[in-house]
Amino acid sequence: MKHLKYIQFAILALCLFALSSCSTAKKATEETEAVRWPDFLRSWAADYEINDSQRLSLINLIDSVYYFLEDSTQAVEAHADQVCRMIDRMAEVIANDSAFEFTLMMRATADNFWAQAPRDERILQCDCSSESISRLMDWQTVYSTDVELMCYTITPDPWQTPWHFANMILTIDKDGEDPLASFVITNFQDYKMDSVQIAFYDSTYTVVDVLYEDEVFVDSSSAAGGVKTLLMPYKYLIRMLSHSASVNVAYKTTEGWYSMRGFPQRNFKKNLNDCPRLKKTSDQITR
Repeated sequence: MKHLKYIQFAILALCLFALSSCSTAKKATEETEAVRWPDFLRSWAADYEINDSQRLSLINLIDSVYYFLEDSTQAVEAHADQVCRMIDRMAEVIANDSAFEFTLMMRATADNFWAQAPRDERILQCDCSSESISRLMDWQTVYSTDVELMCYTITPDPWQTPWHFANMILTIDKDGEDPLASFVITNFQDYKMDSVQIAFYDSTYTVVDVLYEDEVFVDSSSAAGGVKTLLMPYKYLIRMLSHSASVNVAYKTTEGWYSMRGFPQRNFKKNLNDCPRLKKTSDQITR
């Protein structure tokens, strides 16, 4: 019965975050060297029929910021407000948007944008830069009388994000019993995910612990479509979030090992405050 409950939860998580492999067509990895990121973003949005005016207006804002970055003669003073509005709107999407695919697009855009900072000092000259970067690593939280849910999405290189990502999910029911933890891992490129490993690192990149898929219950019912769910003890994941600084998800594909690193620990305690039942249970574990 416990495994049945886990499977039901996995199905719920897949529905909540639009990860059903039934509705996802296989995409071939494109050559991206000559493609502008905003154009890649628009193509990605079109693939998932994201065409409402509010979301498209954010993509247009991102496009205008990238035109500024592409012109090294442009002074930051004339565009700082534009950059800060983009960062603020992306952070709001990551934390609150109901369309999972769009939150994924904004996480990838944040990674792509900040990767340019070492080469373009104008990005760091914007007053909002240092205080806003943390918001782009927020968890997404869902709080209702029936359920509390927290999700953090781990992504690889931005150009690979449409095909590879992993969701770390924590949830608890209205009675505050049986909190659950899972990783929903996705490979829409070649659909193969063998020998999944989840490694936790401290601030010096020393391994704290490694979780192997054969140590936990795995729902592979959607693996043929590129989705695999690992269910693990809630106490274990909370302890790992408390004692590590980053997490790396790795698995074997048809072309060898694939890995991606995330930093869910950075904003975990802050975002946990939005979910009082999860917070109460987590505080009991980490006392």
